[in-house]
Formats: sequence, C-alpha cells, structure tokens
Amino acid sequence: MQVYNRADIVNFMNTGTSQNPVFTRMQGFTAGGKELNPTTYARRYIDEQNERESTTGYSPNIPYTFDRIVGNAVHEKVAKVHDDELVGETVEILTVNMLTKEARLRSYDINPDTDGDSTDAYTYSGNFHAIGKFTKGTAEVAANGLTATFSEEQEENNQEENN
Repeated sequence: MQVYNRADIVNFMNTGTSQNPVFTRMQGFTAGGKELNPTTYARRYIDEQNERESTTGYSPNIPYTFDRIVGNAVHEKVAKVHDDELVGETVEILTVNMLTKEARLRSYDINPDTDGDSTDAYTYSGNFHAIGKFTKGTAEVAANGLTATFSEEQEENNQEENN
C-alpha cells in the first residue's frame, strides 16, 4: 500500500501572463490545502424517519500562509495584493499530482487576511477563492521541479456522424 505524501500534490502559480503562462512552484507555504465547502440541499420526507442531504455545488478555496522569501515570484505577486490593498486580483493555480502528472488549472481571487503576525519570519495569510470550474489536463514538471507546463485534456468526440 502506497500512501500519498503531502509533497506529492503540488501547487504552481502562473507568474507569467495568460498568453505566456509560467507556472512557478508555490514554495515556502505552510498552509495550502483545498477546502471544498459543499453546498447542500437537505429535506425530510413525511414518509421517512431520517433526513436526506444532497450535495448541490461547491465553493472551493485554498487557505494560504507563507513565509515571504526574497525574490520569490509567487510571494511577490500575492504580497503586492496585501501591501497595496488591491481588490479584484486573480491568479491561476495549477494543482499537480506529482505521481501521475494529472493536473487541474483554475482561476482564483486573492482574498488577503493578515501579514506580519509572526516573530520568526514575515508571513502572509488569506484565501484563494475559486472562480468557475477547473480545467483538467496533464502537467510536465521541469527536472528541477520549479516550473510546470500544462496541457488541457482533449474531450473525445463520441458523436457518430449521420449518413
């Protein structure tokens, strides 16, 4: 039995542009797991003793905390939102399974919370709130593990042509 190590699922942030993406490994983060925050519909039918609950949607976010590292492009991008109190700033985050190379790309709004509340390192924390659906595909990670490229999964055309 093989158990996933936390470092087997890695986030990369686009520090380039949408036309020329550069997915840079999100290093120095002490928090960065995804919360799904499901939306549910609960009801109790009169002929049943127990309540039923169905998941009807999600409101995913990634809570983050990082020790700011000098010269780190990801940290510079997020710290600018905190430091300049910017609003409406979004980023693309590519989540990569390092064992299978399966990847999901999604846009997130940067929702800053606190910074500078540690005596050991200057830290930043907040949430990346999901915008829309993710795009599934594969990632090619550079040999040094610091950058990745993304290839979108192509949907198979299952429609038969009518003759």
